[in-house]
Amino acid sequence: MKQDIDKLLEKYYEGETSLAEEKQLRNFFQQDDIPAHLQQHAEQFRYFANARNQHPSAASINQLANKLNVPEPVRVISLTSWSLRLVASVALLIIGFAGGLLYNQWRSTQADVNVAAGNGTSSLEIKKVLAYEPQPKTSASERIQAVNQSSELTQADQEITQLLLNTLNFDANVNVRLAACQALTRFENEPGVRDGLIQSLKIQTDPNVQITLIDVLVTIKEKRAVAEMQRLAQNQQALEAVRLKAEEGANNLIHDKKTPS
Repeated sequence: MKQDIDKLLEKYYEGETSLAEEKQLRNFFQQDDIPAHLQQHAEQFRYFANARNQHPSAASINQLANKLNVPEPVRVISLTSWSLRLVASVALLIIGFAGGLLYNQWRSTQADVNVAAGNGTSSLEIKKVLAYEPQPKTSASERIQAVNQSSELTQADQEITQLLLNTLNFDANVNVRLAACQALTRFENEPGVRDGLIQSLKIQTDPNVQITLIDVLVTIKEKRAVAEMQRLAQNQQALEAVRLKAEEGANNLIHDKKTPS
């Protein structure tokens, strides 16, 4: 059974598990007797299970509903049902983002252990792993590890930052793209990084990556991203949660512009 869980975890982090297999993982990590080497995964799956049982507050629903400007407020049942689905979609995005962060943190810890043991990855090896190929020869977990190790470099050359931008834009695995986005915040002042993050927001279609990029651009106070965030906020093809996040991000940057230094 333990061996099966190890294999399922590997499939999960590669994005290859079925819904039934993911349910099996959630049920497994609800137990009390989790093996020591699997304890680091328990918090993530327990968080997922708990989040599934939570219900949005009436205040949250009303706040989202007010943004819709529905012309027929008498349709209470329809509006409430739509709002519940919207809140659920936001919750799912947050859960997916939190899961990605937890996984990246776990991989980063593993990288630190390797470095302490004298098995640290050199800059050349990082470049080799992150070199873009239409059909990558490395696993998603190997690429995430290389991305996390790149953030441990005391200084990144332009080739490293360009490879991270390529990974953010073109890697087939969303967890790898999220890791690259987070790693690039460490190199925000390197040539081309800020421009690359803004350009990436123009082409990303995954909601988790879009929301992460918005957070990163707001965190580094990249005011040139306001126009792109406003465009995304008006894009009716984008998920409602992404449009709201883009609008919030643009307003934060505009407000920061007006704040006296």
